[in-house]
Amino acid sequence: MAEDNPTSGASTVSPTTGTPSGSSSLRGDDSAPTHIGKFLLNWRNKIEIATDGLDHVDDVDNAKWARLAAGINNLTPAENDTTANDEYYDGEGFGTSDVTSKRYQFTVAGHRVYGDPAQDYVASKMLDIGDDLKTLMRVTFADGSMVYGIVTLTTIVPAGGQPGAKQTFSFVAVFNGKPKFVPASASH
Repeated sequence: MAEDNPTSGASTVSPTTGTPSGSSSLRGDDSAPTHIGKFLLNWRNKIEIATDGLDHVDDVDNAKWARLAAGINNLTPAENDTTANDEYYDGEGFGTSDVTSKRYQFTVAGHRVYGDPAQDYVASKMLDIGDDLKTLMRVTFADGSMVYGIVTLTTIVPAGGQPGAKQTFSFVAVFNGKPKFVPASASH
């Protein structure tokens, strides 16, 4: 993947910081654990979407970014591979599989928070089609690596659920073409 670095607005994520011994974020000291043992916690993932509808990857420094965090409780990446599956006589009855393309995407899900700029932007697109569903998105993972690019917002669920439950919210952001990737070492 390309190693481009969007410098403006990118936050530095340091996976090595953690809660100091004896401290607790419940006491209001603004520190929260970043690890459980050797495992990084998912809350360190940062999901951002351009709410000004910019749809060119070169606009990453000029985009009006809004963080998808309030109410969001799930981020699931998927490669959505297209494969060519073939069998050849020299395979003795066993086949091969080659990935010929990918549509990298993220499913973002949680509960609807009205008034949240990122959620309101996505929800406002529920009846749109075509280019009106394209915008910039970037995800900074807990280790500091980043993926960003132009996405198409699909499968938008702006609200719903049972009468006594929190309203649901979800969408799938599908990258158009190969997204840009910045390794953790380059984004610090």
